[in-house]
Amino acid sequence: MTPSEKSHPAPSAITERGFRRHRWLIIAMLLSLHLATLLQANDTLFARGWLLVHFGLFLIWQPFVSTERKLTAVAVVILLSITAVTLYTLAGWMLVAWIAILIAIMGGKVFTLEVAHRNRFYLAALFYLLAILLAWTIPVSLLGLSAMPGGMQALATWGIPLVLVAMVFLPFQPEDELHIEAFDFFYSAFLLQVVVILVLGSLALMRLTNNQYFPALLLTVLSFAGVLLLFAILWAPRGGFSGLQTYFSRYLMTVGLPFEFWMRRIIELSETESDAPRFLSAAMAEIATLPLTVGAKWSSQDGGNRFGIESEYVATFRSHSLEITFYTAIELSPVLFLHVRLIAQVIGEFYESKRREQVMKQNAYMQAVHETGARLTHDIKNLLQSLVAITSASMISAARKRAVQSELFPNGEADRRATLPFDEMLQRQLPQLTRRLQNTLDKLRNPAIRGTDVIFPAADWWYAATMRHANAGIEFKVNEDVTGNVPANVFDSVLENCLENARKKREREPEIRIIAELIADDSPVLIVTDSGSALPEQICEELFKAPVSGNKGNGLGIGLFQASRHAADAGYRLVLEKNEPGCVRFCLAADKP
Repeated sequence: MTPSEKSHPAPSAITERGFRRHRWLIIAMLLSLHLATLLQANDTLFARGWLLVHFGLFLIWQPFVSTERKLTAVAVVILLSITAVTLYTLAGWMLVAWIAILIAIMGGKVFTLEVAHRNRFYLAALFYLLAILLAWTIPVSLLGLSAMPGGMQALATWGIPLVLVAMVFLPFQPEDELHIEAFDFFYSAFLLQVVVILVLGSLALMRLTNNQYFPALLLTVLSFAGVLLLFAILWAPRGGFSGLQTYFSRYLMTVGLPFEFWMRRIIELSETESDAPRFLSAAMAEIATLPLTVGAKWSSQDGGNRFGIESEYVATFRSHSLEITFYTAIELSPVLFLHVRLIAQVIGEFYESKRREQVMKQNAYMQAVHETGARLTHDIKNLLQSLVAITSASMISAARKRAVQSELFPNGEADRRATLPFDEMLQRQLPQLTRRLQNTLDKLRNPAIRGTDVIFPAADWWYAATMRHANAGIEFKVNEDVTGNVPANVFDSVLENCLENARKKREREPEIRIIAELIADDSPVLIVTDSGSALPEQICEELFKAPVSGNKGNGLGIGLFQASRHAADAGYRLVLEKNEPGCVRFCLAADKP
């Protein structure tokens, strides 16, 4: 940094340092006003001097125009003219009006929400101005009372200025002055009206108190407090009554627009019209009935349209994917602008909900198609697995037959009396495969078909299953007292998937045992156990609820998920009964309520 740069601080630093001096500027401004007010009744020359000092300090402090801006020649002439006329005449009513304006300005600082927790300094200034106005300026400068009640002159001269001394020690945040917007015009205007009513009310009630000002002031203050208390009770009464605030809010919401009737019509449209583009067109037709609107245009993902004519007053709003442009007959005030924006947001939200509803319906339809295809694919996979088992058994049986023939009949003569287990197995399996293929074809023709399973005696189904997997290295166990029937498709689906997963695990862990067991309970129960490693906890949490994520190629995905859903449709429940190293057990049993 160069020496020249060090010698000149930044403008923002200068501004902040200037605002730090505002505490003393405000105190000096009020002190000069106090001296001008006290001297105005006796020595008008000194009073004018102090009032000129007060005006100068006020122009430096004023919160309306930035002090960095340059005044135009016209503004300077008007300002000097007003100051000269005020100082020349210095009428009492001018002083009263000026203090009332100062009270309104300080009130705008006090009630600003952004600095509400740091306004004790301005609250003290407001109290001082109100006290000096009511206790001294009105009776002396405006009414010209020569005889003041005992102690009132001492209070105005020495008591009230103690508030200025207290302001020296009150907290003051200079950053509040960095923003010109730290001023509430609404509260300032409201407070000015309150002060005017209080002053005029005191002057009017003097006719009832024999021209005694202070009794009239006391009566006015008490009356005003009573009216405010009554208004506060009526504003938000207890006991379930809505109060005046409801009517006031209702007026603000409906000012210039039949908002309630329009909202009712939009709600009716949202209930009766399910198509998003048609709802949007109907809602915009309702907007055409509003008195301020002469035209509008809109654009969305479904297209756009327009009605009416264009005007010079344009307001454009966007809600989600919908953009609406309003053409109005007059320029929108801030309140009307908020109303129109609310209208656009309401239409946008309803329109977006209609579009989402259509997307959800389409997704539900696609999900139904996907689930149907997944179920049928699962059934075909099981059929193919059964065919693979049969063809494998056929190839093994043919090999064994050729070996026997080569040993017993070296000359190539066949033993026509020999019968092999494969023939019997094939005779039992073909009818079942035929029925399962027919069931799958029925589902292809009508995906809504459910519960058309093939019911088999449990013993016969078990015998066929053991024959299919006779050479797969699987131990089959069965209780001798197993009776009853089983849904063949469900049991085949669960058995094929569990055995397929176990066989894939055996490829990684060759020494594991696979045991399939059918036991007797209220209804037959199928149990498939392997002695391999336990399933990861993450997979167990997702198993049977959704296709397992992050486990591709390990046989624990869509197969068991579809098998569990198939079992649930048939009134059965597939669970992972045990998951420990050396014992992973799946159990299929009737779902008991």
